[in-house]
Amino acid sequence: MKKTSSANKTATKKQTPSELIEQTVNPDAEDKALAPFVGALFREILGADDRQTVIVCFGTTAISGDSLGPMVGSILREKYDIPAFVYGTEDCSINGKNMDEWIDFIRQVHEGAVFIAVDASLGTEQKVGQIVLRSDGVCPAAIKGKKQRFGDVGILGVVAESTDDPLMQLMTVSPLYVQEMANKVANVLKTALSY
Repeated sequence: MKKTSSANKTATKKQTPSELIEQTVNPDAEDKALAPFVGALFREILGADDRQTVIVCFGTTAISGDSLGPMVGSILREKYDIPAFVYGTEDCSINGKNMDEWIDFIRQVHEGAVFIAVDASLGTEQKVGQIVLRSDGVCPAAIKGKKQRFGDVGILGVVAESTDDPLMQLMTVSPLYVQEMANKVANVLKTALSY
């Protein structure tokens, strides 16, 4: 993985709760190179405790670029045996229409849990195709003007370049491209949670 030394410095540096950790993961790295970095970053953000882990994947299959989250949720449920609860799949998506109800439900059922939020994102041209890990969760339904953040950890897949028309940009993203990225995000989660 490129820039391993700087990434490891970010992952192992002692952070205060108010400090934001944002780190880009090279999705093409092999599992063996990826595991220590991602595992260390998750431990740094979450702390070494035994809290339940809940993964919440946001998005809708109605918009190709926004289907990343539900695809990740489906892959985690159907392909990987991970030690976490998973919400938000292609069959039962969590999107702008039902997000508030789902978030309330998940917080009540899993009170005190660690929440890992997954969502698609638009970004700069240089970040397209990258996976971004954040220590302040994600802001789902942002293109609709909702600014509520959710999650102790956020995983964003940058699916396209940000433009003046984000909805149109998300609608023109190739579904095959999103599927490839969803596999990479699911692999990052599987690797981090089993390391």
